[in-house]
Amino acid sequence: MFNFITMAATDGAAAQSSNGLLSFVPMILIFVVMFYFMFRSQKKQAQKRQQMVDSIVKGAEVIIAGGIQGTVTAVKDKTFAVEIADKVVVEVTKAGVNGVISDETQSSKNSCCG
Repeated sequence: MFNFITMAATDGAAAQSSNGLLSFVPMILIFVVMFYFMFRSQKKQAQKRQQMVDSIVKGAEVIIAGGIQGTVTAVKDKTFAVEIADKVVVEVTKAGVNGVISDETQSSKNSCCG
């Protein structure tokens, strides 16, 4: 009789410990899904930025890291030559370009006030 009670208590403890481990599965799954979406969005942003940098050609209007706007005068392997004022040309790394000013952006600025 005593042996039966001990076996029943042991089975109950084993069931509780395995049930306790199973309770962590949803939390672990949530973390895995969260990290997947975080890395996926970072990868998409990196690809979008790379496409933007690759699309820059001579004559494109760009915004560089300090918020300075200029026109690309030359495209090199790792840098751009950007004219920021008359006869003022700076060499900027490709990582230093924050964005490309599209024609739509310029036309919307000009058409703002009539």
